[in-house]
Amino acid sequence: MTTYWLMFLVPMLAGLSPWKAKGALPNVQWFLYGFLLIFILGLRHEVGGDWSNYIDNFTWLKEYKFLDVISFSNLSLDLGYLIVYWFSLHYLNGIYATNIICAAIFVSGLLRVCREMPIQWLALCVAIPYLVIVVAMGYTRQAAAIGFIMWGLIDLIKGRQIRFYIMVLLGSLFHKTAFLMLPVGFLYTNSLRNFKDLIIFIILFGIAFLAFLADRIANLVHFYITDTGGMESSGAFIRVLMNVISASVFLYFREAWAERYDDGKLWLIFSVVSIVMLPLTFVISTTIDRMALYFLPMQLVILSRTPVLIKSTYVRTLFILSVLFLYIGALFVWLNFGTHSSNWLPYQNLFFL
Repeated sequence: MTTYWLMFLVPMLAGLSPWKAKGALPNVQWFLYGFLLIFILGLRHEVGGDWSNYIDNFTWLKEYKFLDVISFSNLSLDLGYLIVYWFSLHYLNGIYATNIICAAIFVSGLLRVCREMPIQWLALCVAIPYLVIVVAMGYTRQAAAIGFIMWGLIDLIKGRQIRFYIMVLLGSLFHKTAFLMLPVGFLYTNSLRNFKDLIIFIILFGIAFLAFLADRIANLVHFYITDTGGMESSGAFIRVLMNVISASVFLYFREAWAERYDDGKLWLIFSVVSIVMLPLTFVISTTIDRMALYFLPMQLVILSRTPVLIKSTYVRTLFILSVLFLYIGALFVWLNFGTHSSNWLPYQNLFFL
């Protein structure tokens, strides 16, 4: 457990420390911490709930040539991940190089979001317990997709919609469900009150659906909805509830948010979707659990921006400490009582075997 606690405590102590780096040193610190995260995530050994599945389900790539993989994939598989894994199996060290590449994609997106926040270290602390430790170590393909989504969200906030759509499409090459974030970008930049915008939205969404999920939708429905079997997500409610808590904070400070930030509509969309997801966790927990992963960045943004909206120093400090204690508690409970946390314990790294 030591590794996981250090991942959380290092940014927390650095943020709370009265000594602050100046000049180019902060950039060096972020680079070193990003490198450390990639090292921990990418070179993990037999860590994560899907570790054996990623090995068993993709060893067949070793028997095929590169053009064969592209030709029979027919967009029904996660082509981006297949290419990375194929290259690693043939020229590098298999699962480890694959994990390093996916970790680099995820970490770059994560750090870009954190660096854009007014309290950067707090955003990082919020991300560590679940988004980094559970998701990035357990769901490699979807973590890479989330990395692209996080990178694209900053572009969307800055008015670069095309870049956001490109990032979503790249993410879809690692996990097809990422394409479902396309409507978020459209809803944020357009008003569906306009009939023309509504028609364009339906057409674009339909094209994207047919292009990226048509060949795979039957499998997704079978595994995530119809026949969940042993895939029931017992912690889905709690994890979605964390998004709802952030949504509640945003809605409470919405007026103050609008005075300081101009992206309130985006987080309103995230908030409404998260609230709708909460009761659905009792019906299709696995489906909602996996889809809610794409909405996790809202926690980083909302909880690290809100303190600057609080005028009282006392209340601001209390808010920050409350956020820290909430995520310390989440990490403690998951490590000690999580249904599947034993798959993460003890942490092992290829470098130290």
